[in-house]
Amino acid sequence: MSYQAIIFDLDNTLLNFELCERQAILGALSDCAVSLDIYKITETIFLEVFESYNSQYWQKRDVLSPIEITELSYQSTLAHLNINTDKTNHLSQSFWHIFNHSAVTESGVYELLTFLKRNYRLAVITNGFISAQVPRMQAAGIDHFFEEVVVSEAIGFAKPSPEIFHYALSKLDLTPSQVLYVGDSLSHDYAGTTQVNIDFCYYNRKNQALPKEVKPKFIVNQLLDLLELVK
Repeated sequence: MSYQAIIFDLDNTLLNFELCERQAILGALSDCAVSLDIYKITETIFLEVFESYNSQYWQKRDVLSPIEITELSYQSTLAHLNINTDKTNHLSQSFWHIFNHSAVTESGVYELLTFLKRNYRLAVITNGFISAQVPRMQAAGIDHFFEEVVVSEAIGFAKPSPEIFHYALSKLDLTPSQVLYVGDSLSHDYAGTTQVNIDFCYYNRKNQALPKEVKPKFIVNQLLDLLELVK
C-alpha cells in the first residue's frame, strides 16, 4: 500500500471498551462493599440495567461531567434494583479510577503495532475524555506507538464530524490519500472517513453483516489480519 500513516480508533478497536467498562462497574461495587448477593441480583442483571441508564446519561455529556454521568448511572441503577447504599459518590470515583487504569486490549494489538511501527506513522482519533483515554493507553502500554493522539474533548469535535479528521491530518501534515483509518464503528468511523475521503478498514470484531450501502475499503475480523494488507 502507498499509505504513509495508519490511524486507529481506540475503544473496541485497540482497547476492549466493553471489558474495561464492565471491570470498572463491578470493581467499584466490590471496592465500596456493595454486595449484589444480598439482594439476589446477578452481575449480568446489574450490568444490563447500569448500561441502559449510562447510555441515556451519556447523551447529556455536553452538560454533565464524566463523574456526574457515572454517579447518576449508579443512582438510577441502585434505585431501579432496590439496592440501598449511601456510597454512590464513592462508587463513581472508584469506577473512574479503575476504568482509567484498565488495560484490556483487543487480541494481537501489541504484535500488530510493533510490526506497523517499522514502516508507518501511527496515530489515534478517539471520541471521549482526555482524562480517560490517555491514561488507558498508558496503562495498556501502547501510548509510545503513536505520533499523535487526537481526543474529541481536546478539540471540540467528535467523530463522525469531518473536523476531527481534518485536525488529525493537519497534525500529521498528510493528505487523505496518504492515510488508512482502522475502526469498529460504522456510524462514527466509517461515516467520518467517508466524508473526508480517507480509506477505511472496518474491524468487524463481531462478524456482523454489513448494510448493502456500506462499502469499506477493507474488512478484517481479527486485527492481525491487517498485516496481510500492509505487507
